[in-house]
Amino acid sequence: MNVLNSLASGPSTLADFLSSSKEQYLQDARNGSGKAKEWTVVMGNEAGDLDTIASSIAFAWLRTKALNEPSISLLRMDRDDLNLRAENLHALALAGVSHSKDQLLFVTDVINFHPFPSHKFALVDHNRLSSAFTPEGQPLVVAIVDHHADENLYVDSAEPRIITSSGSCASHIVTLLSSLTVEIPPELATLLLSAILIDTDGLKPGGKAIDVDRKAADFLLPRSTFASSVNMLETTDAAPSGPVFKPEFIQSLSDELSTKKNDVSHLGPRDLLRRDYKEYEFVLPWHAAEPQIRAGLSTVPIKLEDWAVDGGLETEGEAWMKERGLHILGVLTAYRGATKGKRKREMAWIIRTDTPPTDDFDFDALTERLWSGLEADSVLELKEHKRFAHGTQGPISVPGLRVRCYMQNPHATRKVTAPVLKAIMEAQT
Repeated sequence: MNVLNSLASGPSTLADFLSSSKEQYLQDARNGSGKAKEWTVVMGNEAGDLDTIASSIAFAWLRTKALNEPSISLLRMDRDDLNLRAENLHALALAGVSHSKDQLLFVTDVINFHPFPSHKFALVDHNRLSSAFTPEGQPLVVAIVDHHADENLYVDSAEPRIITSSGSCASHIVTLLSSLTVEIPPELATLLLSAILIDTDGLKPGGKAIDVDRKAADFLLPRSTFASSVNMLETTDAAPSGPVFKPEFIQSLSDELSTKKNDVSHLGPRDLLRRDYKEYEFVLPWHAAEPQIRAGLSTVPIKLEDWAVDGGLETEGEAWMKERGLHILGVLTAYRGATKGKRKREMAWIIRTDTPPTDDFDFDALTERLWSGLEADSVLELKEHKRFAHGTQGPISVPGLRVRCYMQNPHATRKVTAPVLKAIMEAQT
């Protein structure tokens, strides 16, 4: 039986699909027969949040089961890093994927393949293929489903190429699934619903959720593992739209996932910086040599005061920057105030000057460009941090580092910050 038949007509549960896909893909990659080139590798972004995991799993299932194209979801993290996000483990367990480290494919599993064994890629929850995945010959991006800023790549090869707003990327995957005649596994519906709820604060009115997210949740819940235990609302021909389930259940599941997500008490500073992390490379056209620099953005769900004081920001930030080869690190904290419980965000930036990208690199120009560009942005709404304006070591400067900290617009997430950083770095003048 060939790879397509064994997957498309094989196991019906999500866990079995994932296990059999991983086993077959690695077998094809190892035997050197070229069969791995028949596969499409579906990848989310490197932050490894629930939305990116659920979207990549679901899109791989869709392509394999509905489109008859063998596809495998590849998680862009080391296997052990799955432990950094308790909400991911919980949602996967709810979806019947109880041995996720064995059932899912991680970069740990493919790190020793040179060149990368497959050349076809589908991108979800981001829209630029990482240079880390270099096959023999030219890579081919065959599909994109994303809700971030469009980088205008792969316009001739990607089909579908869906890059549009939503609270959760998973909602766009669900829109595709809802147009098919193939019945999706209840476990997959559960996983996608969990991703949508955690990304939209439980579909909270006035929040991140838009119509595509609400419609996706409506589609998923009756098909999920929760369907038999949830009291459904009556619908009529006169009012066919809106939620078809009682909101109490949505609130309960959302709270359960959020509690898991926000409990980071067991993580040290290094794990906090790498738990929800994305990396970017920019060519600087305003510099005479047009060098390339690397920047990282870490989202941390607790305030600086709780983990980064007395120089901890500088010490831990510098260590992480050296590990990742960064010139710029942005640390974006998100938390709720102790008094009124209002959402708040801080923003800490570190420029590392001990490894210039060129011999004559001007870090003064880079520093001025970054600080002034961030402070001028009308969406970020930056204000000088009252306690840590120039870092957590106070007036003491750290050799080789330049540091600024701000309070910011509580609604401006990394999805807003990343395009701002890109525009500042890649501006012509």
